[in-house]
Amino acid sequence: MFGSVADDEKDKALVTRAVDGEDPAFTAIMHKYKSPLYRFAYRHMGDADDAEDIVQDTFIAMHRNLARFNPQYKFSTWAFQIAMNKCRDLGRKRKTRSFMQRITPAMEVKITQIQTDENPETRIDDKRKLAATQAAIAKLPDNLRAPLILCTLENMSQRQAAEILKISTKAVETRVYRARAQLAKELQIKR
Repeated sequence: MFGSVADDEKDKALVTRAVDGEDPAFTAIMHKYKSPLYRFAYRHMGDADDAEDIVQDTFIAMHRNLARFNPQYKFSTWAFQIAMNKCRDLGRKRKTRSFMQRITPAMEVKITQIQTDENPETRIDDKRKLAATQAAIAKLPDNLRAPLILCTLENMSQRQAAEILKISTKAVETRVYRARAQLAKELQIKR
């Protein structure tokens, strides 16, 4: 997704131009990162409005701090770190709120796209199982939920997730394993 060196170099060139005052360069950054950041924020928070607010806050913070971006690192890592921090900030403000109560649009689309001969009761059962999985993910502690979302739902490598979360690759691997184990226990899935 954001892994290539050429892609990262393009991002850094856009950052340089945006720092120099070229508004179209920052607009290009926003166009490129809006959807991935939105998906990440939505999956983390479970609410479309919250995700939109987080993406907007991420872009505001990004714009304010663009000159402080360290080009030794990937721009995509920096962008997702800001979004992660915005998610955490909102989560702290709303501790009583339940995370990820709704089925993500992408998962719901996948369910409706399944072309099988199953009867409607089976489809309803599948949706219930998916909702139970989403609820179980929401119950995970943030230190397990974030790596799981990044690696499993966002299809990032463990290395990319480690950079975003500022932990080791081994820690990401361990946390994803623990998150899956907790989900299996919560959902009583036999491994």
